[in-house]
Amino acid sequence: MSNKHTLRKLDYFQIPYVVNYDLGKSSYFQTGGIVEIAVYPENVKHLVNLVNYFSSFNIDYLVFGATTNCIFKDDTKLNVIVFTTKMNSISIESNIHIEAGTRLPKMCNVFAKESISGFEELQGIPATLGGAVYMNAGCYGNEISKYLISVQILTKDGQVEEFQKDECKFDYRYSIFHEMECFILSAKFIKKNGNRKDLLKKISKLHQHRHDILEYDYRNVGSVFVTHDLYMDLAKSHVAYKIELIFIRLFVYKIFRAKTNKILNIATFNFFNLGEFSDIVSIKTMNVVINNGVKTDVIEKYISRIQFLTGNRVEIELI
Repeated sequence: MSNKHTLRKLDYFQIPYVVNYDLGKSSYFQTGGIVEIAVYPENVKHLVNLVNYFSSFNIDYLVFGATTNCIFKDDTKLNVIVFTTKMNSISIESNIHIEAGTRLPKMCNVFAKESISGFEELQGIPATLGGAVYMNAGCYGNEISKYLISVQILTKDGQVEEFQKDECKFDYRYSIFHEMECFILSAKFIKKNGNRKDLLKKISKLHQHRHDILEYDYRNVGSVFVTHDLYMDLAKSHVAYKIELIFIRLFVYKIFRAKTNKILNIATFNFFNLGEFSDIVSIKTMNVVINNGVKTDVIEKYISRIQFLTGNRVEIELI
């Protein structure tokens, strides 16, 4: 099926699109090649029409939110990508209904201004709701699933289904949707009342704390690996490194009151001979890679090396 036919169909469905979309300029991490057609459905009907059309004509496509957890290889070339970021409505009644393309910062700020509590800790996560539900995103002890009631999905054969919370199998950075070929359309949440002033104050405080402990100076996509402590994962198979790790954390950091892991990173690079990757790793944590112009094959090599050193015990959180 030619792209001309696809573009005519998009015009017929009245779905916005962009041709020759440059991932290297427009994706969150700013890597990747050219996508022939980037499509922006504005509602569930648009996405259902797209999926049915693509399936009928065996057209390959991928669906993304804001790409905040994705690193595209430099040589990536794709035919069609569907972005859900225009599916971003929020409906607040007795419960809350949110479409998948809604960004979490927007969602949390709206909730705080509407005196709805329970989501303040998630404000600093740049993901869309769909990606957040898929990964059961969380921060500061809170997770997106905490007040969730149900999730509406679209299967690859165009069927809309609803999953109740207990059917979603939520776990640390995991949901049942990892096992399914589907797209998250929306989610429903419990409405919990709070004090507007207190909620906005809490969001502001957490926002500042995130800037203190997380990487904000360089473009990044958050944690690379699904782990609470990558350094300790490395230490599990290397006793000498574990001793060095404990010494640095208990004594060096207490003396110098370091706000970054720069000292620990240097020690880790030296111990495991990882010096070639020192420029692509955040000084806040080795679990974050930064885009400073390096080729993505170097990042891929770093990820493979860390997996090898941890005995493949840590899974990759990125796509």
